[in-house]
Amino acid sequence: MKSITLFILLTLSLGAICQVPCNLSHQKDFRSERLSSTDPNHHNADYRPMQPGQTLTLGVIHGAGRIEHIWMTIAAQDDDHLREMVLRIYWDGSKTPAVECPVGDFFAQGPGKYAEFHSAAVSVGGSMALNCYWPMPFKKEARVTMTNEGTGKIYALYYNIDYRLENHPEPHLLYFHTQYRNDFPAKVGSPIPICKASGSGQFVGTVLTVQANSDGWWGEGNDLWFIDGAKKPTIEGTGSEDYFCGAWDFGHVFQTPYFGVTYYDDAKFGGEKRGIQNTVYRWHILDPVVFQKSLLFQLQQGSSGDNEDRKPFTNNYTTVGLYYVNHPQRDGEEIPSLSHRIPHLIPLEGH
Repeated sequence: MKSITLFILLTLSLGAICQVPCNLSHQKDFRSERLSSTDPNHHNADYRPMQPGQTLTLGVIHGAGRIEHIWMTIAAQDDDHLREMVLRIYWDGSKTPAVECPVGDFFAQGPGKYAEFHSAAVSVGGSMALNCYWPMPFKKEARVTMTNEGTGKIYALYYNIDYRLENHPEPHLLYFHTQYRNDFPAKVGSPIPICKASGSGQFVGTVLTVQANSDGWWGEGNDLWFIDGAKKPTIEGTGSEDYFCGAWDFGHVFQTPYFGVTYYDDAKFGGEKRGIQNTVYRWHILDPVVFQKSLLFQLQQGSSGDNEDRKPFTNNYTTVGLYYVNHPQRDGEEIPSLSHRIPHLIPLEGH
C-alpha cells in the first residue's frame, strides 16, 4: 500500500512540473482561435503602428473561453517604451480592467530594459520577444487594449493572442488580475503594499523592481500575508531575498521556472550600492496563497527588515501582484500616470 501511495505522489509531482502535460494526447473539447496583428491582405505588414496617446484595441473575444498565450514584440521611437505602453484586459463587460500594467513590468522587464529569461509563466526570448502563458479564463467576453502613453511613435506592434472557446465551460473559474504599484520612495515606517484584494481567490505571482537610493542590501524585509481580514500576519517569511527564493544577495542574473532575477546591475556594484537596480520574480504556481474573503500582501523594507527605514533615503520600488479572484472588475485604483511611473535617484545633499 505504501509503495502504491508513493508512486501516486511521485507521478503527481512529476506531472506538476512537466513541460509537456500528460493529457496532451487527450481529445480536446474546445476550439482554437487567435487575435493577431497579421496583415489582412496576407502580405508582410503584420503589425500595427501607434501614435502618442493612442489606445489600440487588440481584439474582442465573444463567448466563454480562455486566453492561453500572449506573444508580442515592439519597435518604438522611445527607448523607454516598455514603461510608456500599458496593457489592459477587461473581462465579461466590466468597465474597469482586471489587467492594467505597463508592458515591461508585466513581462518582468522592470527597469524598462529588455532582458532575456525563461520561466514557466513568462519568458522573453531573443530578440525582444515577449511571451506570457498565464491562463486567463472568461465567461462571456474578453477585450484587450494597448495604450501608448509616451511622446514617441510606436513604429510597429506585432502580437498574437492565442485563446480557446469552450464547448462546455467550467462554471467556477476565476479571473486573472494584476495590481501595479509604485513607491517612489517607499514610506518611512511602512511596508511596501503589493496586493490588496477582496473576494475569493488565490495569489499567484510577484514582480518587483528596486532602485536603491542608499547603500545597503535591500532584501532584509519579511513577506507579510494577512488573509481574510486577519489582524496579524497569517503567513510571514524570513526576508525579501528568501521570499524570492534566493539567498545571501542574489549575486547575478539567474532564472528558474518559478523564481529568478531578470535584471541585476554590474557585479562591481553588486546588489548593495546606491543607484543599483534589481528586478526579481516569484511565481506561486505550485504554492498559491488562497483566500476566501480578502488578501493583503506586504513586503517589509528598510535596512534591517522591520525598522522600515534606510539612511539617507528609502529606496524606490515598483511591484506587480498577480492573482485570480471571483470578480471581473479592478481591485483598487487605476495605475499612476507615466510621469509617476519612472523612478529617479534622490540626489545627495551637496552633490
